[in-house]
Amino acid sequence: MSQRRVIVAVTVVALLLFVPAIRGYEGGVYNHAYGCNCHSQTGSTAASVGISGLPSSYDAGDLYQLTVSVSGGVPGSSGGFSLEVNKGTLSTGVGLMLVNVNNQGNSATHSITGSSYRSWSFDWTAPNLGAGLVTFEVAGMTSNGNGGNSGDRWTTNVIQVPENIPVNNPPSVANVLLNPTNAVTTDSLTLSYSFSDPDNDQESGSEITWYRNSQALPQGAIVGLSVPSSETAKGQEWYATVKPSDGSDFGTLVSSNTVTVANTPPTLSTPTITPSEAEETDDLTITYSLSDEDQDSLTTEIRWYLDGVLITEFNDASTIPAIATRDGDEWRVEVTVSDGDDTVSRSSQIITVGGITQVNNPPEISTMSISPSQPVTTEDLQLIYSAQDQENDAILDTEIEWRVDGLLTGFDTSTLDAVETAKGQVWEVSIRISDGKDWSPWYQQSVIIGNTPPVVESLTVSPTDIFTNDDIFAEYTFTDIDGDTTITPLVTWSKNGMVLTEFDGVNPLPAAVTTKGDIWSVSVKAYDGDSVSADALEASVVVQNSLPVLTLDELPDNLTAVNNQQDELAISPLFSDADNDPIDSSIYWLRNGFREGSLDNATTVAAAYFGAGQTWTLTIAYHDSDGPEQQFSHTLEIINIAPIANIEVLSTNLWSGEKILVDGGTSIDFDGVITNYLWEYQDSNGNSVSLSGEQVAIIGSGTIGLILTVEDDLGLISTTTKIIQTTQGPSVAELTASNEPSGVMLDWQWSGDLVEFLIFRNGEQIGVTSELSYTDKPIIAGLTSYTITPVIEEQSLVAGSTSIADFEVAISTDSTSNISDSGGFILGIIILVSSIGLVSLGLLQRREEGE
Repeated sequence: MSQRRVIVAVTVVALLLFVPAIRGYEGGVYNHAYGCNCHSQTGSTAASVGISGLPSSYDAGDLYQLTVSVSGGVPGSSGGFSLEVNKGTLSTGVGLMLVNVNNQGNSATHSITGSSYRSWSFDWTAPNLGAGLVTFEVAGMTSNGNGGNSGDRWTTNVIQVPENIPVNNPPSVANVLLNPTNAVTTDSLTLSYSFSDPDNDQESGSEITWYRNSQALPQGAIVGLSVPSSETAKGQEWYATVKPSDGSDFGTLVSSNTVTVANTPPTLSTPTITPSEAEETDDLTITYSLSDEDQDSLTTEIRWYLDGVLITEFNDASTIPAIATRDGDEWRVEVTVSDGDDTVSRSSQIITVGGITQVNNPPEISTMSISPSQPVTTEDLQLIYSAQDQENDAILDTEIEWRVDGLLTGFDTSTLDAVETAKGQVWEVSIRISDGKDWSPWYQQSVIIGNTPPVVESLTVSPTDIFTNDDIFAEYTFTDIDGDTTITPLVTWSKNGMVLTEFDGVNPLPAAVTTKGDIWSVSVKAYDGDSVSADALEASVVVQNSLPVLTLDELPDNLTAVNNQQDELAISPLFSDADNDPIDSSIYWLRNGFREGSLDNATTVAAAYFGAGQTWTLTIAYHDSDGPEQQFSHTLEIINIAPIANIEVLSTNLWSGEKILVDGGTSIDFDGVITNYLWEYQDSNGNSVSLSGEQVAIIGSGTIGLILTVEDDLGLISTTTKIIQTTQGPSVAELTASNEPSGVMLDWQWSGDLVEFLIFRNGEQIGVTSELSYTDKPIIAGLTSYTITPVIEEQSLVAGSTSIADFEVAISTDSTSNISDSGGFILGIIILVSSIGLVSLGLLQRREEGE
């Protein structure tokens, strides 16, 4: 072989040896997320690598599309990556031509084709529930594309994603019932309940605690859901609590009903009379047996009946001597035994002396149940039973009793209507039957009334038209036949047909997550704390064009027409639209419901427009090119200011029993006029008086409580009070009257300063004087009343007056009956002379004054 051929052969072999290395470079490499040392770290800038598409927390089993991107480093478009994940499964997905994934599905890298890219997409399926934290490690390289490993730049990154573990809803239990509710010492106690879980989890790890006489028994003392009769005793109180668990969380602790273990009645065998075929010469002897499960002391009574009649002479006798029997007698014996709590009676068969004993066995209830066994409040209770009689006697009579929570009711049929039951009640039915000769014992059965799930009656979405800036609110109504209050309803939202679990329980749905054109659906189920409604109601809406938004500074709700510091009311409406549509608007002002046209589109209203009692309404109508017209409305009240009541006492003297003048004229109304004055007062003697008017006079004694209420022209009122303390004023005293030749002489005493006195005879004023005496010359004799009333500062005193009643006025008649003609003439001359003298004296005085 020539040297040339050797050189060519060696070269070809060398090239073949280098092929895997070149392919490995261009086709990427698995499980090298830590990077490599074959490519240099020289380059102008540092490279960076990241993974997009990863959730903040992953949902078990969900598929995610991931993208690895490298940037920075050396210029160009070539690159590569190697990624490793410790959980879940990788697949090429949309990166079929650019990405390779290993058989284990835990590593991905670029393909030969993909080496010309710096971004690669592929799929990752999250692991199963409970996998926990997932770690992604990735190495990324920017390549210069020279076919070698020099001049490249690579980097690494580690990203961890936690598992999104759904929030577990705790379970609940209902219909927790301890049976039998009327247990005796021979009964085992059995606990039953219904378990439910909102997440449909199975029951796991529920805690059951037994209580005896209110004391909790250690865990494990009672195994299972039954307490054997050997653990119970008469008088004990038993109940249990159930703390439900779904293996993750405990629900609310629920207690069962309390069962008081009752006394077990004594056992008494059916007494027999021996011999059973007695003759007239035989003694009749009773045979029976007794026992008591509670070992109670027993008392026994024996009663013998001849031809159905009690023979008291043989009470408590165990033997009837033959001397007391004769052929044809029908004898029966009845035994009653008592343990102090319960009494049991048994009767023997009737035997006929010299005849054959007629044997009868009482009928029996062979099966008995209440249907349904776990009823709810909407279900009737049906007693189902079967009976038998050993002699095949017909059942001639049946007695049924229903008890609720231990109390006897009046229901006596085999069916109990659901309307009579309520959630949580314990219903017990008792039955006995008769064949016309004997009654069976009582048989009992009980159930607890369970919860009826609530029902979603209606579901609507508001507002009726949903826009891009609207929250979507689901409005729903529930009914619950048990009267339960529904809590935490199950609300589920879907967008464009896809359920979005992150919005479970959210209501309203915030506008931030809605987009114009979205179709949102909401599903609601009711929950009453025990059960979820069987059916859900659904409603859907389409998100429409957003409406414009009005922004306006806060406006006052009221103003006053006086003392108003504002010269005008100004508004500054601003409009915005999420869709940037042009906005048209109009402004209207209404006063007392009537539009004030001069203020159309005005943004200021002068204070002169306002008056007390007015109601102003601002309405702003606006709309964009697509949406409906919207309106803003604000009501402003021009408040009427209440008046201010004030009392002024005008009288100087505040005397008990005298008129006191008070005035309300100084009361004020700033924005109107006072139209009514109401006075009310009461004195120390309990005298109450009401008066009206701006100025009134009041009369009272002691302390007077005075109330003034004023009302303005718009109906507002104001009240003020005043206390007036009266004192005892001066008064006339010791009034006396006497018949004198000159007339009736009146004398009195006065405790005050010099005043004038008004003289009243029989209620009519006859004179006035400043003296302490007065002579009246009445022209009529007889019973007469006199009153002396002082006057101070032009005020006649009421309490200061005094009177004398039924004074006998005597008028002398002698001088008038014996006057002679000459005497009368002389008297006339005297009067005439006196008159001339008085006239002359007057003329003289006038002359002197004239000089």
